[in-house]
Amino acid sequence: MVAVELDIFSGRPNPRWTLSPKEAQQLAERVRADPSQLLPLDSEAGGLGYRGFVITAQDTGAADVWKRAGLPSRVRLGGQFRPESLGSSRFLLHTAESARLDLKDPGQVFGVAENVMAATAKHAEGAGLACTSDTEFGFWNDPAHRPFNNCYNYASNLRTNSFAQPGRAAGAVWRGLDDASLVAAVTRDGWSSSNVGDDAYNVCLVVWPGTDYHLYRLAANGTWCHKPGPAAARNFDNAGKRILNPETSDRGPYTAFYGYYRGLGVSVS
Repeated sequence: MVAVELDIFSGRPNPRWTLSPKEAQQLAERVRADPSQLLPLDSEAGGLGYRGFVITAQDTGAADVWKRAGLPSRVRLGGQFRPESLGSSRFLLHTAESARLDLKDPGQVFGVAENVMAATAKHAEGAGLACTSDTEFGFWNDPAHRPFNNCYNYASNLRTNSFAQPGRAAGAVWRGLDDASLVAAVTRDGWSSSNVGDDAYNVCLVVWPGTDYHLYRLAANGTWCHKPGPAAARNFDNAGKRILNPETSDRGPYTAFYGYYRGLGVSVS
């Protein structure tokens, strides 16, 4: 099993619960996408109140997923001012809420953790989620995972193997391709509107009117990359040209441009 401990109390024992096999798989994929989220067990991760999570892989079953990913058997994730782990931390907090922990006031306990996460996100505004490379797509184009992750997974930098959909992680999936409905769905998942020139803008959203949506993600060198559905991730448009400006690139039938967004600690499902 994969056990999780919410490191938050001082006098009382911390809340503990176990992840389902599906939850363990989702967490492993999140961590593999960005191993910097993990910290040694003895790392300093805050003071009184929320200090992140301690993850322990024990025995077999769900723990096999964790171990096969080459992850440590006992490790710390999250904590105060750890923006790179916000998405995974919020995911774990959600699994705690569904575990029906024996707490006098779980809402108050979870609220303290969420408040610290919100402060961390505000503290880290401007960090962005740029791709580190516009040529290395092995993580996304692995045949075992490529068909099960789409443009939304790629834009979010989260390989969930669930063909993620806007709004589903927040409990209300998108229902329409109009500006208001689709933008509301991505906003529920943690994206916020941005503009070219903002330090944190890193994703743009386009639409095939009445038919489909698509997202691009900005690479560190200024090239935009994307993953068309189950197809391979790439750095070129429909004309085979490197994408330096998604607004003017060849997007085929995706003619409507719905703007730029930034994400820190977004969650997709």
